[in-house]
Amino acid sequence: MYRYRRLVCIGCFVVASIGIQAAGNEYRQEKDPPEEGDILGRLNPEDKAQVIESLRVKRMFGSEVWPGLDKALVPLILHNDRFEFLIGHPDPPPPWEAVDGDMLQDHPYHRRAIEQSQAFAIPVGDIWAASLNTLSHMAISMEEEMREKVPPEKLTPAFIKMMIPTPAQHAVYLLHEVFHTYQALRFGDRFQRANGVYGSEEQYPSGDDGFKTAWNREGSLLVAALREKDESERLALIRKFLEVRARRRSEASLAPELVDFERELEWLEGLAKYAEMRFAELGASDEEGAWFKDYRIVRNRTRMDFYSRLNSLGELKGDLRFYLSGAAQAMLLDLTSPEWKHEMIIRPDIALEALLQAAVNMRSDHSN
Repeated sequence: MYRYRRLVCIGCFVVASIGIQAAGNEYRQEKDPPEEGDILGRLNPEDKAQVIESLRVKRMFGSEVWPGLDKALVPLILHNDRFEFLIGHPDPPPPWEAVDGDMLQDHPYHRRAIEQSQAFAIPVGDIWAASLNTLSHMAISMEEEMREKVPPEKLTPAFIKMMIPTPAQHAVYLLHEVFHTYQALRFGDRFQRANGVYGSEEQYPSGDDGFKTAWNREGSLLVAALREKDESERLALIRKFLEVRARRRSEASLAPELVDFERELEWLEGLAKYAEMRFAELGASDEEGAWFKDYRIVRNRTRMDFYSRLNSLGELKGDLRFYLSGAAQAMLLDLTSPEWKHEMIIRPDIALEALLQAAVNMRSDHSN
């Protein structure tokens, strides 16, 4: 059974979520209220632009993010609070039905009454699809959530203006879910196993002070290794990270299933976060793209948030630390072992940390 997440955007961090509330305010202030049938019963022009841009970026840069991702068939699902809209599926089963009188790039798309708000990969018949809410619905939903969780005094106009998310932000969030769908498609057994490890979450000692301190140390070593320019120093920092990680697990007497919990979530969510960040970077490099300035804003904000949170991994709740620790290891593998993705395709069950250990060993052997 797959773990479906009832979240507005699984890739969003808290600061970004506050920004999405601001986007909801801006949306209502600057746009005339749309006809209910148009915004709820079909994709509006902004929604269609999001789909077109996400598919363009996937097609243009997907192979740089992961081998074969650019050509993978990944239908998309965008939803509001009444309907799910399915794009790019060759033969949707009932109850999906074609949206009457509307097309997307000269192709029909489908809808059904919403069953569950999901941000993940979900099966539609025999084909996996990437699901996320529309940008406008994301803004409205997050406004409701933030009204409950964020003290009003923190939502100053200046802060809200700074954190307003952009269409490019939504595009990379959607591509995060596209990567999850590719994981389900390409690595089905591991995808199922990684979803299954959430059953161990309640036993994970995330509240232990010593455990949190050790996780913070791991995060600081990952940051230092990513920022280090000297290759030998970077390798030394990676080696230290692996030693601290092994010591943390030993001192906590971490059960094998909890070690698997860490490794599988770093593969599942860490790689999707890595893909999200890479798409933002690549979009920012595409100066001929209409949104490249937007991607630069997303890239810069994401980097700042990433490094800030990476230094405090032990303080993060739920599975969020594994988004970051997994993404950081993938980024280090880009620097130390350029063929690591092909190795993971050949050995689909291998952990990111095992690939890092192999890279350190190989580089150390070559230097001796």
